[in-house]
Amino acid sequence: MNKLVVTAAGQVTEADLSTTRLGSRFGRLDLMSQLALLAVEKLGVNFDSLPRERIAICLAAKAGSLSTDVEFWKGRNALGGPSPTLFAYTLPSAAIGEIAIRHRLTGPNLCFVGNSQDVLPEAADLLWRGEADACVCLYCQVISADGGKLIQSLPVSNVCALFLQRDGVGQVLPEEFDSDMESLCAKFRA
Repeated sequence: MNKLVVTAAGQVTEADLSTTRLGSRFGRLDLMSQLALLAVEKLGVNFDSLPRERIAICLAAKAGSLSTDVEFWKGRNALGGPSPTLFAYTLPSAAIGEIAIRHRLTGPNLCFVGNSQDVLPEAADLLWRGEADACVCLYCQVISADGGKLIQSLPVSNVCALFLQRDGVGQVLPEEFDSDMESLCAKFRA
């Protein structure tokens, strides 16, 4: 393999959800999973043309599942206790599961609680080592007002996504890439 290629890039915010419905389960998902799933949809990748067991998913979540965790915790005093439906989303990797289920992707997956520089080196490593032929890369910033108070951060809700392939058709990722996901999404979308 000689090069890594970005074949699709995009970004979504909470405002994009107002007109979106992706099946009967979509409304039950937590905000990060909804945004991550929508970001992948907006990439427009035809997963039918690729071997699904060779497509990886790498996701970094700036605050993990903190916003969902806070909502779940607030439910402890509610009649009936915390929501069992919400409990499934108290892991940062829940969004990966939702993407894998919807698109039947069975390749490797990695989840990081961290920044947007964490995703691409790991995705590139999966491709260079031959563990996958392509990778859905996501950087999720989902911090509710209540979660933001805990970590002293402003509320934010957006996800940027890239589809990275080995030797595909698209914009070549420089060998020495030091950009974060947000910068690359903006660059490759333009």
